[in-house]
Amino acid sequence: MVAVIPALIVLILVTPGLMGRPSVLSAIPILIVGLTDANVVIDVHGAVDHYRYRTIIVIIEGQDNVSARYNGSETETFDVDMSIPRSATAVFDLSVLVANREGTTFALNATVFTGTDEVGDFVSLTDRDTMRTTIAYAPADFRTLIPAGRGP
Repeated sequence: MVAVIPALIVLILVTPGLMGRPSVLSAIPILIVGLTDANVVIDVHGAVDHYRYRTIIVIIEGQDNVSARYNGSETETFDVDMSIPRSATAVFDLSVLVANREGTTFALNATVFTGTDEVGDFVSLTDRDTMRTTIAYAPADFRTLIPAGRGP
């Protein structure tokens, strides 16, 4: 009976690593995309709390304007945020690669579309792995967790 409590504690601490999840909850990154009057704002940081990542890379490539290319890369950083002009491109590919200090990589490949309809200005993101689309109208933004285990 005395050994049951330490065994349960060990199982609680070991199970996330065995399942391929980071053992530190704050290590899970989140992508936030929002709109201002003139810019598309992109931010990558810890979903739960501040966490210093080994590497965060954000690559933006315009689809309707192939000359629109933006890169953001930081090492030993808490976050990466970028702001690109809405006039540069209305549709772009977004690739995010994050490596935490424990060796887990997180990646998201998506297509982002910005536009205006009868409701107002909007931004949509389609995850190319799941084909799931999310739409947010300004001034709101949308947030999505960056999944583990795949590269751009």
